[in-house]
Amino acid sequence: MEIALFMNTHGLGRRDDHDWFLQPTPATELRPVQIAQRAERHGFHSLWFSDHVTLPLTSESGHVANPESRTRAYPPRPTMMDGAVVMGAIAAATERIKMSPSVLIAPYRGPLNDARQFATVDVLSNGRLILGVGAGWAKEEFDALGLDHDARGEATEECIEIYKRSWMNDVVGFQGKHYRFENLSMDPKPVQKPRPPIIFGSISPAGARRAARFCDGFFPIFLDPHSDPQRYTREQEIIRREAEALDKDLSDFWMIGCQSTHITGPDHGDAQRSPRWTNSGTAEQVLEDLQAFAAAGYGLMILHFDCPSGSVDELEEQIDRAGEEILPAAKGIQAAGEWKKDYETITPRL
Repeated sequence: MEIALFMNTHGLGRRDDHDWFLQPTPATELRPVQIAQRAERHGFHSLWFSDHVTLPLTSESGHVANPESRTRAYPPRPTMMDGAVVMGAIAAATERIKMSPSVLIAPYRGPLNDARQFATVDVLSNGRLILGVGAGWAKEEFDALGLDHDARGEATEECIEIYKRSWMNDVVGFQGKHYRFENLSMDPKPVQKPRPPIIFGSISPAGARRAARFCDGFFPIFLDPHSDPQRYTREQEIIRREAEALDKDLSDFWMIGCQSTHITGPDHGDAQRSPRWTNSGTAEQVLEDLQAFAAAGYGLMILHFDCPSGSVDELEEQIDRAGEEILPAAKGIQAAGEWKKDYETITPRL
């Protein structure tokens, strides 16, 4: 199993006994480049960056981070650094670690603009881009951007096709319901050939179908305190059925999970709580939970560290503990199922 880091560019996480929340953190304290360098030194596989343009002060849209309560995870006025911009800065300050939006809400910006921005990230990083893509959830954000929330799924499918054509075709054109253009150039192309991997982030059956039909992997999140690694077994079965219908080989299909995590000593309340929060407690307890995710098929786990103190110093401490106590042992965990096993190797895809 490979271990990745969910970046703090939208704030620091915390949990209560029911839900997961982001805490507002001043941008001057986030230190994303230094955090990325620290994660690279410890051998984390990749960095994952939230994506929003703006959020309303209050919202009635159910948040995917809390699938049962649908409680909003963001504070009224969150600090939200732009993921693509930060990824460019990190590309220049690191050498090995991969990077991905988590996830890029495809309809928010023109797909040609996104294709160009993220091709640039791949060039600047010498081929380290993963493109996490999703259809979005916050209706108020769609309204603020003048977009049709109800059409977000089909618009996202068109965006994914445009990314692929922009990255692989010398002459780019597309005639769809939402986007239409012909005879365009789009350079530079990404370093990765024929293109970077595209991973679909979702917790729904519709998202699982899109992942199988249009993308190279599936990425649900598990941020709430009592996450069941088997929660998305239904979606995995949908992917299998779609792949069979498409004659698609799943041995190179990414199965990724994201779980809030807090590593403690044995005397800490998180280690002694009953029932214990998922991925919380001692390194041994966290590794036990990661083994359960591997048994559910997840070969790459993104850790979103809880920082109850609200301090980036605590995030750095959690990264250090994970690097020393979790990553070496996680290398020996083998994911079940037919999904991709080697997340260091990127197989060419069309």
